[in-house]
Amino acid sequence: GEYGDRITTQLRKLGSSVDWSRERFTMDEMCSKAVIEAFNKFHEDGLLYRAERLGNWSCALKSAISDIEVDYIDLEGRTFLEVKTHKGNANDPKGRYEFGVLTSFAYPIEDSDEKLIVATTRLETML
Repeated sequence: GEYGDRITTQLRKLGSSVDWSRERFTMDEMCSKAVIEAFNKFHEDGLLYRAERLGNWSCALKSAISDIEVDYIDLEGRTFLEVKTHKGNANDPKGRYEFGVLTSFAYPIEDSDEKLIVATTRLETML
């Protein structure tokens, strides 16, 4: 993809000496099992843990992105803005999207009375 290619290009310009024929995207089907296995091992070893953290999801990339890839805008509450990379919101006369509203909901945890509470400003990303 565009961003993966950008990262590879940057690594090549830095002079990285790697076997580029073995390059993989971690969410490709052939790698996802290994990724899940590694995450489980890291969790078992105490290297990964559950905490309240902010995650950045790109709808265009269908992937999580790092903080340095996010353009931050401070909002004072509910705000409608244009998104230049999107075709426009049919529910708004000017095609703008709503930002600055935090929505919380809970996913029930299977075989448990617990619930995983999720809060998002991007409700369209939730399943």
